[in-house]
Amino acid sequence: MATATAAFGAIKKGFSIGRDIESMASDLSRWMSALSDLDQAEKEAKNPPIFKKLFNGKSVEQEAVEAFAAKRKAQQQREELRTWISFALGPSAWEELVRMEGTIRKRRQEAIYAQREKRRRFVEVLAWVIMISIGAAILVGFVMLLKAHASRAAEQTTICRKVKCEKMDNGQLVCVFQGQNNTIESQVFQHMEYIPSEYQCKYDPNAKKEMTIQETLREIRESQK
Repeated sequence: MATATAAFGAIKKGFSIGRDIESMASDLSRWMSALSDLDQAEKEAKNPPIFKKLFNGKSVEQEAVEAFAAKRKAQQQREELRTWISFALGPSAWEELVRMEGTIRKRRQEAIYAQREKRRRFVEVLAWVIMISIGAAILVGFVMLLKAHASRAAEQTTICRKVKCEKMDNGQLVCVFQGQNNTIESQVFQHMEYIPSEYQCKYDPNAKKEMTIQETLREIRESQK
């Protein structure tokens, strides 16, 4: 808006000192280009990139408000300039100026705005690619972590199979289960209680001196006395 205001000030001053419109062509062109940029800024503020909406929503709203305020001020300048030119040179002069403005807008659209839109789309696509890559990396890392955890858990357990059961004096059954690398566990069962043939037990390879099944049962009987 600053460029448009500066150019408009120069035009206004030119009219006040009696300059003809031809001598102010440069200021008029600068003012029209600035108004074209303001209109484009308003369009972009209404349709910001999705990442700008997500991560900088406050800035998007602020830009939209500023673009709206700038457009209102530009409309006031346009109306004031139309009055001056129509009064000094007639309505046809203003109509010619409007056609000139349309030509300037079209040129800027082809030369500047289209390239800016291409860059904006490229940046947005690149941002999506980066976000998807980061998400995929996090997902892969999480899956690998779960696999590592499951692997460690699997290493800490083994399948213990029933080797022998012996009835104690109190009527209970003591069963010995043996797993990988001399992992031995014993379980006490009540009379008529279901006894599994195998189960997942804690992996305890050679934690103590190897014992035979008979020694294990004898140790259990002695502990029951």
